[in-house]
Amino acid sequence: MSTQKTSPQTNKDVEGLKDLPPNSFIRKYSYGDMGGMSKEYHAPVKQLVELGHPEALGLAGFAATDFMLSCINASLLPSSLTNSIIALAFFYGGSAQLIAGILTFIKQNTFGGVAFCSYGAFWLTFGVLITLEAEYGSKLLSETDYTTALGFILVCYTIFNTYLFVATMAHNIQLYIIFLKMQLVLVDMHFFGVISSIPGGVMGMLCSISAWVLSATIVINDSFGTTVIPNPELKELPVFRNWLKMIKNGK
Repeated sequence: MSTQKTSPQTNKDVEGLKDLPPNSFIRKYSYGDMGGMSKEYHAPVKQLVELGHPEALGLAGFAATDFMLSCINASLLPSSLTNSIIALAFFYGGSAQLIAGILTFIKQNTFGGVAFCSYGAFWLTFGVLITLEAEYGSKLLSETDYTTALGFILVCYTIFNTYLFVATMAHNIQLYIIFLKMQLVLVDMHFFGVISSIPGGVMGMLCSISAWVLSATIVINDSFGTTVIPNPELKELPVFRNWLKMIKNGK
């Protein structure tokens, strides 16, 4: 029986897979635990996972789509442009963000994967609702039912956004600021007739700008290979450092 020889570099790459967590998808698949192929075939995958930053793509997709919708809600753009968001919702805010979320999961980043996949699905859902409403009108849902349904979808995402906000306290300052805006609450109130859409639109614009800033921070710092735009972890701040210590100590 003949054996296939591998280059020293390939063996080195394969050995590097041992540095991954035991439950890592890449490690399991590379070592055949999931019925995968040879170690040599999957060794380069680890390098791709390490080098990429899909978070920057997800943030940019979210920011662009949310910014345009928020400008309409803030009455800076006419409401007649609402249907024009469909393209952004399906491709940039939806599909691109969903892809970014999947790649982030592969990088063992649970928070980023959950956030990007969920908000990617949100924009896809929003795009479908707008399409159905524009195409069929009241044949499927009355205007009141459509508004109520969209309002309750936003309530669900407000609940989701709330525990993501709590989780951001273990991450960096810019991410914390994005979820601190909590513009979804204001948008919910608008759809249920409590307030106008302007406060939610303004808050959404600020949230979009924050997402762009974080995306730019990731891209620029990675491009230069050094910290050009600082983005310290919240746990580095004295207040949060003491608070996290209390949580870890169970006090």
